Amino acid sequence: MKKLLLPLCSLFIMTSMFNNNVSAQIDNLRNLSAEWVRSPARNAATDATDIVVYNPAGLTKLKDGLHINLGNQFLFRNPTHEYDLGLGGGPKTFSQGSADLFLPNLYAAYKKDNWALFTGVFNAGGGATADYPHGSITTDLIALQTLKAAGGAYTATTDQMLKATSIYLATTLGGSYAINDGISVSLAGRYISAKNTDQAGMTLTASPLHLPDKPLSLDADYTATGFGGVIGVNITAIEHLDLSVRYETQVNLNFKTKVNTDDFGLTQDGATNRRDLPAVFAFGAAYELNSKLKASADFNYYFQKNANWGTSSMLTADSPYAALAGNAYVYALAFQYQATSQVQVSIGTSFTRYNFSNEAGYYTDLGAFEIVKNNNYSLNTGLAYKINEKVTLNVGYLHVFYAKDQMIPALLAYPLNVNVTVNNATNVIAVGADLTFGSNKK
Repeated sequence: MKKLLLPLCSLFIMTSMFNNNVSAQIDNLRNLSAEWVRSPARNAATDATDIVVYNPAGLTKLKDGLHINLGNQFLFRNPTHEYDLGLGGGPKTFSQGSADLFLPNLYAAYKKDNWALFTGVFNAGGGATADYPHGSITTDLIALQTLKAAGGAYTATTDQMLKATSIYLATTLGGSYAINDGISVSLAGRYISAKNTDQAGMTLTASPLHLPDKPLSLDADYTATGFGGVIGVNITAIEHLDLSVRYETQVNLNFKTKVNTDDFGLTQDGATNRRDLPAVFAFGAAYELNSKLKASADFNYYFQKNANWGTSSMLTADSPYAALAGNAYVYALAFQYQATSQVQVSIGTSFTRYNFSNEAGYYTDLGAFEIVKNNNYSLNTGLAYKINEKVTLNVGYLHVFYAKDQMIPALLAYPLNVNVTVNNATNVIAVGADLTFGSNKK
């Protein structure tokens, strides 16, 4: 059972298997605060401490004093895939089995005169669990190879399951400086500690040799650390108009495998595999239309092709996965309306565009069918309630829409001819608080 002889073995490098994220391209997250969930264009914002990650140069526009932002998001994802291996039994459908109720963030900034120092802890990628308690196309394909390797000793499997997590915990530390009333700059370092985990299992059964059922399991961890930088500029071009630019450098991540259990022989303890976090270019504009209404627009570009995500298999000519994925970009538009002196309501939308050079080829990256990555748009809304000068509460909701019944060939099933129909939808609820301690001086 330790040496499976078909192509799936060489593909089963699960380091990058489940980078679960919301309203983002393949790895980098954008939903980093409750403020963003209710208003998805934050790149030129200057009104809350979550701009530590969206517009750090704009922190010099906060009031003097200490600012803290904390929040949590509740993710209700529903990726679904349906397929028929053509081996009898008809089509199968598998869906995400549980919600993700813990995606926190914490940001802090201290502003004094024309400078600010800031830090934060957040998930730059991942942040969710792929939970398939009854199996998925991945476990089905593993089962086929396992039964073949068993040489007829078993003819079926039961109790398939798959569970994987992915967390890219990021810590940032930096400073901002206002050159004059119109231009501010920022520079920060970023440290990422990433950990992915994979658990899979099944039971071999129906032995014509009357062998007892044989449970098999996989339990492996993958860890990596890396450093990157973030530079930013905020410009007040004219009165009531802020423009911002932010660039996040690529973070190289070389994941090391720790095998706890592997009855399939699919992983190697101590092996390393690259899955870099791509560089990001972000532009934002925010304009106060009047004393109550503000409009904001964002554009983010993700340099995925420059990242090292490893190579695929002979099924796609050993092409780099990053090249198969291509770069990606996001447009966002949001409006905030000051309904009363205490209540601000917001609504917005974003569109994420994937530019796969070979979508079916990218989906040979195991786990892609379980999380479903394709073009989508979001509808965001929510409100901020200002309790007093020091405390503002935020509540946000977003729904992510995907194309219906997209069909993608499952190249990993070769020599079987299998098409997979994928669907997805995501709902997110976020709550947070923005706290200010200090003077009223701008």
